[in-house]
Amino acid sequence: MRGILMQAFRALIKRDLLIALRSGGTWLYGLVFFCLFLTLCAIGLGGDPNVLRPLAPALVWLSLILSLLLSFERLFQADAEDGNLMHLKLSGMSFKTYILAKCCVHWLLSVLPLLLSLPIAALFFDLSQGISLGLFFSILIASPALICYGAFSSACLVGYKGGGVLLVLLSVPILFPILIFGISGSIHYVDAGLGALEFQALAGISLIALAVGIPASAAALNVTME
Repeated sequence: MRGILMQAFRALIKRDLLIALRSGGTWLYGLVFFCLFLTLCAIGLGGDPNVLRPLAPALVWLSLILSLLLSFERLFQADAEDGNLMHLKLSGMSFKTYILAKCCVHWLLSVLPLLLSLPIAALFFDLSQGISLGLFFSILIASPALICYGAFSSACLVGYKGGGVLLVLLSVPILFPILIFGISGSIHYVDAGLGALEFQALAGISLIALAVGIPASAAALNVTME
């Protein structure tokens, strides 16, 4: 049984990656938004490094969350519209396996490019190595929570037209603590490293998200597919 689940898990990941590669680069929209947001913020604040440097952790984290929110709305929508979700339900496959695969692919296509672009943001805002590493590790540790809670919000709104605003309203209260700990952890990494309390909090939130968010998303999909 475990072997069958692993085969299904790998097949789902391969399918979604192939779809993304054939989509004409739409999976890069989040990265484009991330870069544009930071660029506009820098221009709007006058471009002075002395002004931008203290604000950089908050701006990077805010642009990260906004770019992810843009992508969550369509996380399950395409599969719902073309009947794949109903097919999965009728086939008896666990929605937990499906959601875990979707979350892994979403991390690869949405979070990983943002992590790889952080050195550019660091140069852009003239950040020290400590702050840059703090941003990298805070986003890396918090990313499971961001993806899992976003998947839950998206699963609750499958089938709703114009669910983007509802998704934001549903996601923001959950993501707000992650934003606070992420910004604070990025700053305190310089003094305390990964032992800072903020990183412990982010790790705990991510573990809870993995344990609760995926089953909750599966339950939400089951309800919406009734």
